Amino acid sequence: MKTWIAVSMIVSCAGVIEAAEPSSDRTDGPEGSEVGRGGYPHYGTPGSVFIEPFFGAAAVDIEPEGGEGNTSQTDLMYGANVGYLMEDWLGVHVGYGYIAGDQKTSIYSAGIRNILRYEPFNWHLGLDAELYSPDVGDSRFGIAPSVGAEVVITEHLRAGLQYQHDFIFADDTISINRFT
Repeated sequence: MKTWIAVSMIVSCAGVIEAAEPSSDRTDGPEGSEVGRGGYPHYGTPGSVFIEPFFGAAAVDIEPEGGEGNTSQTDLMYGANVGYLMEDWLGVHVGYGYIAGDQKTSIYSAGIRNILRYEPFNWHLGLDAELYSPDVGDSRFGIAPSVGAEVVITEHLRAGLQYQHDFIFADDTISINRFT
């Protein structure tokens, strides 16, 4: 009888020891003891800096306060944003854009971006505060919400499309639709 009790205790202890040991795909050790790369395998880990050049079209509509002389022009636009991802889903950025052609307008911006990651596709929503500064005329302040979609090509490269509508605060009604 003593032999059976001893054998059952040994088998029970072996089972408890085996169950207490974590599987190879877990990291139950103390902080910092993980081995390997870890984290998310895509571009955009928290604390990273990003550079986003853009090129596209800007459709500028101007309706003077008096209602006469409405103008609408579409020209090429190019520029770049530089940003910092505080989390893998939230970032801040500053940027410069230039509307070429007949309009010759600089746009300076600062804003936030919320990124929704569903690899290989990412979606983002943003809100920018902008300084609309044409070469001729007064500079004006504006707010520009944006929405975009992108494809992750490699770990550090992605390509996408973005739509942004600029609401420029002025006596005249000025709006800019940007596709980049």
